[in-house]
Amino acid sequence: NKITLGLPVSINKESEEGLTAVPGIGPVTAKSIVKERTSRGGFNTLEELKSVKGIGDKTYSKIKAYVTL
Repeated sequence: NKITLGLPVSINKESEEGLTAVPGIGPVTAKSIVKERTSRGGFNTLEELKSVKGIGDKTYSKIKAYVTL
């Protein structure tokens, strides 16, 4: 719903289901983001998403406009 309104999705707060609304993030990647977020105690920068399995430079470039901390 936030994506439809043009609002970025928080990678530190959004649920797995909410993260799948971001173009380029499917259920497996969303689960990996939540797992990484939990182990880190949250992300400090958006660039840290690149440490998540399934998110490389190409995917990061695609999703960065839709996410926020």
